Order: sequence, then structure tokens, then C-alpha cells
Amino acid sequence: MFYGKRFLIVLITLVSAIVWPGCSDTVIDPFSNDGKYYTIYGFLDVLETEHTVRVIPVTRHAERIGRPSDPQADIDAQVFSTDLRTGYRREWTHSLVQLEDGSYGHIFKSQFIINPLRTYRLEVVRSDGKMATAETTVPYIPDAALFEKGPEVFSPDSTELYQDIYIPRIASPWEIQGIYLWGGGGTINRRVYVQYGRSGYRTADGGWQMRLTISEDQAVVRENIQSSIDTGDITDATLVGISALGVQLRILDQDWDPPAGVFDPEVLSVPGAFSNVINGYGRFGSIGLYIQEWNADHLSVALGYDF
Repeated sequence: MFYGKRFLIVLITLVSAIVWPGCSDTVIDPFSNDGKYYTIYGFLDVLETEHTVRVIPVTRHAERIGRPSDPQADIDAQVFSTDLRTGYRREWTHSLVQLEDGSYGHIFKSQFIINPLRTYRLEVVRSDGKMATAETTVPYIPDAALFEKGPEVFSPDSTELYQDIYIPRIASPWEIQGIYLWGGGGTINRRVYVQYGRSGYRTADGGWQMRLTISEDQAVVRENIQSSIDTGDITDATLVGISALGVQLRILDQDWDPPAGVFDPEVLSVPGAFSNVINGYGRFGSIGLYIQEWNADHLSVALGYDF
């Protein structure tokens, strides 16, 4: 995918379920299609400085572009984004990009730093002044200790260790990762990230409940330690230990929360069910970041480390 963000492929796929019927229907006339001018999908990411959106004109012609010489390879559109706090407006750069399936798409890019809690408006403007617009407010949670952590639980034979974590106010976390900080030799301190995907479930009060499988995750940590041995950063004789653990997750903007918190194609394929584009189709959103870590050196020896 041209987005380069694997954890949102499913979202783009679901948005496409809304998009494609409106863009490939040969009976739609661009001048009488209920004021729908463009389909937009893309997002702003606080971890990136280059941002991308795909734009598809809503016309009577099929959207698929097989060759750069096809008539649809030209697009009558300019893309602008505005930081609504400062009023600064920038124009995005257009490229015709070959996609993973071999077809081409109209991609607009811009390089800038995203500020949490700012609202950004995207405008896709046709030469006659008609436009489709969308807004997103970049999510941010300032709390240093948001999580409500349950007790550390050992199995009866002490071979398994886990900790349940409740995450309030985040109904749809994405790309959850466990974090483990290990050190050794007095000079090495490294963070290891363990992929959890979207593990857990949404709670009735709009939070998220998950389980950190601490003992299982040590396989990834030990692999990282072994890598440091293989590269000569430490030796087999170096004493190592775990000092902290935590959780990192991506936060989708508030308007990107699907109905009932479920990414259900049956629900989301209904036109308008998941779109925030005015005078168009699709979705333009934003993604924030939340990280919380805490001391775990009291668990290190129990997990089989030296100190």
C-alpha cells in the first residue's frame, strides 16, 4: 500500500467499501451527483512528517487507471490543508502513483509536522471552485498515568506472569505494543517492542481492556538480547535485567471511532456510515500516540534474568 502503514490497511479497505460503489457506477453524472465531487482517504500521523491522501473524482467514468495514458490519469483537483489554529494553508503536491495491484492512483503529499490537539481542514478543489472538505482533530492525552493496572498475576507454578490493564477514554486503540526496557554491562539500555495488534476488547464505559502477557513476551526480549551478543555489544557473560515495562498504542481521532466500536463491513459499507467528507465520500483522519511505562525491576529475577 502507498500509505506504508500496515496497521491501517483494514481501515482503508473498509472505507473503500463505501467509496467504490460511488466511483465506478457508470450512471453517475459529475454535475448531478447530489453535490459529491471527490472521494478522499488518508490521514495525518504525529509520528510522520510526510503525509499522504488519495483523491478520486466522482464521475460517470470507472476510477481504475490502467496506464498513465488513460484519460482518468489527469485530475482536475488541487489539495490544500489548513491548520485552523494558526490559519496557515498549504498546497499538497500531486503524483500519479502505481499502486500495489498495478493500477494507478492520484496521490497528494505534503511534508509538515503535525501538532497534537490541532484541527486540520483538508480541501480538494476543482477548477470551477467546487470542493470536498474534511476536518480532523489530532488526538492527544496528556495524562502521565492513564492506565488502571491490575495486579501482577503468577500462575500456580510461577511459569506464567500476566497483568490486566484497563485503558480509560480510548475506545478504539490501534497497534498496541508491549514495551520492555532491559539493560546490561552498565552501558546498554534498550527498549523492546512486542506487537499486540488490537488485542483486548472495548468496555461498556468506552474504554479498552487488555492483558499484558509478560512471561510470553520475554521470548522477544531474549531475542533482542541475543542480537546484542551476536553483534558484540555485550557478551554471554554480561549480566542483564529488566528494569521497566509499559504499553504503547496509537489513538485514532474521535470521529474515526466506528459504530459500536466494531469495524464491521456490513455496517460500514452503508453510504455515509463512516465518512466525514463534506461534498464527497471517504474519510480523512488523524492518529496520535500514547505511551506509559512503569518500574518492573522487582520482576526481573522471577523472569529468569540476572538481576
